[in-house]
Amino acid sequence: MINRSSLIIRLTIALALSSFMFGVIYSKLYYKNVYAEELARSKTTIEQIGQTVSTTASIAAYLEDADLAVEVINGLISNDVILAAKINTEKHTLAKSVLFNEQPGNRFVLTHPFILSAQVGSIILVPNDVFIRQQASSIASDSVETLVLLIVPMLILFLSLAFFMITRPMTIVSKHLQEIPPGESLRLQAPKNHKNSEIGQVTKSVNFLLDKTQDLFQQERELRNAISVLEQRFRLMFERASTPTLLVRASGRIELANDAAQDLMLGLNVSAEETFPDCLMPLCRSPDALESLINDAVTNKQVKQLEIEFESALTHLPVWLNLVVIPTESDEGLYLQVFINDVSYRRNMINELKQKAQFDPLTGLNNRYGAELKLRFWLDNQIPFALLLIDLDKFKPVNDIYGHNAGDALLKHIATNLKECVRNDDVVARWGGDEFIVAVPHIARDGLEKIAEHIVSKTQQPLSFEKEGDSVQLKVSASVGISCFPEHADTLHELIEKADNAMYRVKMSSKNNFAFYQM
Repeated sequence: MINRSSLIIRLTIALALSSFMFGVIYSKLYYKNVYAEELARSKTTIEQIGQTVSTTASIAAYLEDADLAVEVINGLISNDVILAAKINTEKHTLAKSVLFNEQPGNRFVLTHPFILSAQVGSIILVPNDVFIRQQASSIASDSVETLVLLIVPMLILFLSLAFFMITRPMTIVSKHLQEIPPGESLRLQAPKNHKNSEIGQVTKSVNFLLDKTQDLFQQERELRNAISVLEQRFRLMFERASTPTLLVRASGRIELANDAAQDLMLGLNVSAEETFPDCLMPLCRSPDALESLINDAVTNKQVKQLEIEFESALTHLPVWLNLVVIPTESDEGLYLQVFINDVSYRRNMINELKQKAQFDPLTGLNNRYGAELKLRFWLDNQIPFALLLIDLDKFKPVNDIYGHNAGDALLKHIATNLKECVRNDDVVARWGGDEFIVAVPHIARDGLEKIAEHIVSKTQQPLSFEKEGDSVQLKVSASVGISCFPEHADTLHELIEKADNAMYRVKMSSKNNFAFYQM
């Protein structure tokens, strides 16, 4: 913590430096302003000189009197702000000074002495820029020096007043404040001559805070006694809580287990006498995840939560538990508060909803949504795969002649045959109606052709169906279109479109066959 008196001194120094920097910046700005004003004044002086001699120069130009013109030139260059001058008639140069070297200058028109609308020549005045700048710089420097002579004493006086009226009294108050132990009855005394000043008001405010601090210390002592009583009551609440709760040392020893936790562990055939989470490890389907959960909570001292699947040692049924681990520091070391909730019912509901959302209820295959999830995962991870779009030939007559029950039975028959054509990790889905898709990752062209031939062959296998006591043979064929990622397209929509294009060519030609998409 920064010492209070040191902080006040720093503030005073910062104020002094700020004042100094302000003075420097202001002096520079003042110098530039005076310098600019002097340049502007010199420019005005040259214009006034030009206007003054224009009459005499006009007469010299009108009479073409070179002597008179020379006198005008000499009079002009005798002025310190004029470096060179030149008088022209309408036809030629009448006179010019020695230093005139056709350099640019201020040009004044010379009018006819009797006909004001007529011109008889011009006069060019070249300013003495070096002298003008030196003179402007000298005047500006003198002005700044005068300003500094006024500001510096004022700044010294200001800093002296700030030190003796603010810094020194505040340092005394700060030193006395550090000597007062918290909760004691000692109080600050206002510095001399500061009883009613702002420093005196600060002293009174600090004393007021010290009074409040002393009161708080007394209240803290009273609260300790109240906490002791509350601890007993909270312990009772912990033991009777409906949520299974454990209090575990960082070493894993279970210090406390409420009644609900003991019932849960009894149901899992686990003893609270064992260490946590070792007692649950033999039943856990993901022991590495459980161990990582505890290690992260202990290492990072952060609240961690995870749902993990276990197997009951008594019923051998899956049990899903939601574990919330809260690290808590105490004088005795690190403790873990572990809250355990049985979420098996909710998990089962989620799995049922997932099954309904991603699988076709008739065939048991993935539906369109379920297939899209897997295929988009392959696309996002740049996994090459082939997509086979399968459309059944002559399926509509089966429904029309033998009824929808026959059609449904045939679709289930086709689904079973399709699954036999591919591996377990491949995607087989009912895309809609009598359309199916098969997606196979990481496969060469010759292997893909064998799968397509197998699908065409298996689809033709007839199904015996009983209708009104008679057995009928239901038989269809398949037209298969094939597109590949990433050769043919890089989005699912385009892959389906390309496969559909290839399948349509099969439909229009021979049916009961397969074809690859052609670029």
